Amino acid sequence: MKRRNMVRATGLAGVAAAAAYAVSDVLLLGRKADPEKHPALQGLEDVNKPLMPLLSMVPASTNRLAAGALTGVYATPLYLAAAWHVYQGLAPAGQRKALPPSLLLAAGLAWTSFTHGSFFHIGRIYQDLDALGEDARARERLLATAKAFERATVSAYVPLGVATVAASGLIIDAIRRGNTAYPRWSGPLVAPLAPIVAATALTATNILPGRARYALQGAGVNLGSIISLGASTVLLWRNRRAGTA
Repeated sequence: MKRRNMVRATGLAGVAAAAAYAVSDVLLLGRKADPEKHPALQGLEDVNKPLMPLLSMVPASTNRLAAGALTGVYATPLYLAAAWHVYQGLAPAGQRKALPPSLLLAAGLAWTSFTHGSFFHIGRIYQDLDALGEDARARERLLATAKAFERATVSAYVPLGVATVAASGLIIDAIRRGNTAYPRWSGPLVAPLAPIVAATALTATNILPGRARYALQGAGVNLGSIISLGASTVLLWRNRRAGTA
């Protein structure tokens, strides 16, 4: 009974962490960007189109940016607890099937904290760029710093993405083969990749109504994590096999 309670608690911890990260995304990026209100930033390719949501951080207060960055970072230990939760769901199939995807998932979830927290620094730099106006020399230096921060942040997304894809493939394969605590059909739902892709696609299109579309424009990854970890928690809630090797 104690083990089952731990499985439930860590599943709920993962859902709470994903929700905290989603709230963080809303605080950082959840507003409509209006380039006309920030003429000093127009013409900067990194702000205008490829990374347009970055412009939405410029009107935010420093406290809001800090809260947006740190709410998710502080919740990261709960995300790591969720990796143990998934391990318990896979454990009946044996450690060979359960341990590798759980470790990959834990690594990806840990790296998330760096990429998420870095948006605070990037947002503050773009705020300073917006305030500098015509000071070309200072703008050039700040822009170079912003690009360096962005490269570092994007580079961390690479191992995060690889770990998520690899963990998802292993989770789906283990569940499909049977002997886990999950039903065979649930692999694509429990593995984070498909829910993340679906939620990201939804938040990046015009399907959602106006306010929701802008509020959730950066939250797709974590909304997908809420779905996958929520599904795992529900499926293992009363499952006596969870955690048995």
